[in-house]
Amino acid sequence: MNESLLESLPVGLRELARQHLPDKPVHIPTPEERDQRERELSRRLTKQMEAQKAMVYLDKSLWPAGIPISFTFADWKPEKQQDQQRAREIGNKAWTIAKEATENGAFNVLLLGSPGTGKTSLALAIADKLKRDASWSWMFVSTTELKSLVEAQFDAYDVKPQIAKIKRAMTEANVLILDDFGTEGGLVSRIMEKDYKGAHPKLQQLMYEVSNARFGKPDKMTIVTTNNTNQELNRIYDPKIVSRLVTQNKAHRIAFNGMSDVRAMEG
Repeated sequence: MNESLLESLPVGLRELARQHLPDKPVHIPTPEERDQRERELSRRLTKQMEAQKAMVYLDKSLWPAGIPISFTFADWKPEKQQDQQRAREIGNKAWTIAKEATENGAFNVLLLGSPGTGKTSLALAIADKLKRDASWSWMFVSTTELKSLVEAQFDAYDVKPQIAKIKRAMTEANVLILDDFGTEGGLVSRIMEKDYKGAHPKLQQLMYEVSNARFGKPDKMTIVTTNNTNQELNRIYDPKIVSRLVTQNKAHRIAFNGMSDVRAMEG
């Protein structure tokens, strides 16, 4: 209400009107401003839903001995290795892989080497960077723990639904870490260490369906850590599974050659 209109009112009404007028003019949002507010609200809700969904995948993780572990690139300490230069190169390559995925989309990654050299640690560091930089969801699956679950489903009625939920999360998560892939195959003989048994048929089927659903998707990265060569893995799993999970791209393979067993040294 402008001043001239106020002055036209009787004195009593004029004072009453002044008391109820806002100190500042009321701003009526334009259509463009309303659209912007709606987009911002939608963005926030989407981010909240993605964060909740990401936690669902993480909660379905299968950790060694059931104990969650975490690791970031800041935790990588080359000085713990005798060959510090090689350790730096390995850490830098893992960081470069994570950066490439953030910028260009997902691809499979292989971390290959002896036990205790840091493969699992850097797999977790890659997943952590992708979560922070690209808001990617992730989950961790110890294939040894998965094998135990698959075998237990025949003795416990509640395990089969649990496996179904884990399988769905493995299929849908942006980043899937398959840790110690191949150790679930076991050995036929302790003497003939090259005579690996095949993985359980039910585990083979699960891995095939998961690998087939993820393979080639621009938002699905599968990180495999293993102590086994391709030849050994092909004795344990159908080669079709191995070819979908284990990348042959040298730029996305990290060999931990020359690295010492840090766990043994710390123990």
